[in-house]
Amino acid sequence: MPNGYWDVPVFADISAEACGFLEAACNVRFFEQQHQVKDQTGKLVDTYTSTHFVKVKPTGKRFGGCGVAEYVIDDCYTTADLAWLKQRCGLQPIDIQRVPRSGDWHGIRPEEIPEGQRRVIVNLDSLEYIDPVKFGQVPTLAGMLADRGSPPWPKDFEKADPSGVSCIDVAGALFAMLCHPKRRGGGDLPANAGEMGSIDAQRAKYARLFAKGADKIKGRWRGGHILGTGEIRYEDWPTIEEVIERGTDISEAAIRYLVAVSHY
Repeated sequence: MPNGYWDVPVFADISAEACGFLEAACNVRFFEQQHQVKDQTGKLVDTYTSTHFVKVKPTGKRFGGCGVAEYVIDDCYTTADLAWLKQRCGLQPIDIQRVPRSGDWHGIRPEEIPEGQRRVIVNLDSLEYIDPVKFGQVPTLAGMLADRGSPPWPKDFEKADPSGVSCIDVAGALFAMLCHPKRRGGGDLPANAGEMGSIDAQRAKYARLFAKGADKIKGRWRGGHILGTGEIRYEDWPTIEEVIERGTDISEAAIRYLVAVSHY
């Protein structure tokens, strides 16, 4: 600690790069909305920016050979949804029509999702892993990024709570595993029934869902070495076969945790 100060590392904000990748890989477009905060007299006292996203179809219409493409909104949105996005989130036509920030021509097409090696997400320190198949997702990198398919859901979802499965996926599970293990307020996710029940009466009704291992998931992989496995060996990293043979599948507990916090 030079001169009595902590040696704090310099952090880099890679949010823009991550958004560019996700726009191409997940068929979404991120857009920003500017807000103004005024006092009772109408004087401007603060400004801030919120970020939203909208789903688009994976391929754009190309105009001749000029390299320009125009995209359209995904079919999942109703007229009311689109009106809400325009009025409440400030969605503009260009937010949908433009190409991904990564510059790629198109995102992942549905028929491309199964292509590639099968993978699981593993903590190399504990050999615990989460399996996309248990989440109803195709076990490729594209499959982990894509939306889960239509019902019927996998059995693990039904056993946990069939009413709360709409936002359960591998990405959410990985995020929960890497979170700070203790709730610190400020919108941080609860880790167990006690934390869920202490927020308010409405959330307390769902505290019972933190059961059968769900209360031991949040932050469990914090600080660990995480790998998306492959079928083909790369350097000294274990293959998916080795991880499944030697490791512990904790997908069901992760699903139960995500079902519980979907009521947060």
